[in-house]
Amino acid sequence: MSLNLDKSGWKPVALGDVIKHVTDRVDPETSGLERFLAGEHIPSNSLHITKWGVIGRDPIGPMFYKRFRPGHVLYVSRRSYLRKTAVPEFEGITGEKTFVLETRDPSVLLQEFMPFLLSAEAFHSYAVANSRGSVNPYVNWTDLANYQFDLPSLDEQKRLADLLWAVERHSSSLAYQREVLLTARTGWLSVEMDGLLAEVSVPFEKLWIRSPQSGWSARPVDQTTGRYVLSLAALGPDGYREGQLKNVLDSPELRPVTLAAGDLLISRANTVEAVGRAGIFDEPRDDVSFPDTMMRLRLVSGIQPRFAEAVISSSHGRAHMRRTAAGSATSMVKINRQSLAKLAFPAVSVDRQEQLLRELSRFDGALTSVDRAIADAKAVKSGILVQVFGDGA
Repeated sequence: MSLNLDKSGWKPVALGDVIKHVTDRVDPETSGLERFLAGEHIPSNSLHITKWGVIGRDPIGPMFYKRFRPGHVLYVSRRSYLRKTAVPEFEGITGEKTFVLETRDPSVLLQEFMPFLLSAEAFHSYAVANSRGSVNPYVNWTDLANYQFDLPSLDEQKRLADLLWAVERHSSSLAYQREVLLTARTGWLSVEMDGLLAEVSVPFEKLWIRSPQSGWSARPVDQTTGRYVLSLAALGPDGYREGQLKNVLDSPELRPVTLAAGDLLISRANTVEAVGRAGIFDEPRDDVSFPDTMMRLRLVSGIQPRFAEAVISSSHGRAHMRRTAAGSATSMVKINRQSLAKLAFPAVSVDRQEQLLRELSRFDGALTSVDRAIADAKAVKSGILVQVFGDGA
């Protein structure tokens, strides 16, 4: 999609010359405001805010004192590589490391154009390059204020903002569709699983060929070695995710834990939300192993791995994992073979398993279609931003 932009009349400016950092201080307890936004409430790569904390109900830190208003642009300055820029539709309070931004003069820079400037790859590259600290890096406003870019005319800003907001609204609608589909899938699977468990239920260990096998966590290295180990992110809420690999040196310990297509994996140690997640490694390759934070299960012939994945990922399976996980809720928690063995499992016929998987595939097909549409919208937005602001190279 070519915009055929004529940039000959665009004016070079510094970000601080056209954008103001708003520092309107309020006391959360006496402000009369209801909502606050922490870093975790502001999404990556999306301008829309759908989560927030409630003042007086949810824990709020002592450094939350900055008032924002609808239409302000919020930029999270800590860990800027997460690309957290958003536009709230309500008034509230945020923390000191979130910049509240507004245009200095709407006849020079349109407020509705600003969030896309701060979403561009060129700006992100600058912010990351000027961040300080290694463990929890942050960028100062004085450094961001020095960022140089070419500012389009007001008419061009309006045209580009209208186009980009249309893409943003489309992306937001697709994200909502995905959430609705995922909720429907979860609810349907929960009902089906309850019905199957009511028919027949056995301890999961009765369906293992042998006790689950733990992996081997080799030390990651920077160079390409031709041998890989999965990262924790390889097991997501939607199963196995390709591309979540770390380079490791070859060793004898890796051979017994090399993966084959069709292997069923379970996260043994992770956060409370992620522990016990399941996925099936489905790549036709023999250079990937799994870490000791995961277990590999081999099942008897009458149980399909995809069905076992569905059981473990269902509300029934997730509840069991959370209930039996050991450790602090503020750090990594663990499940073990003994707790996994006690999971009530519906040992139904292969025909019943295949019936459930066929129905489940309809949901998954719809989710895949939405995911493709989301990726396409993201590509359109990125393409427009590169044409306007460059790629940061």
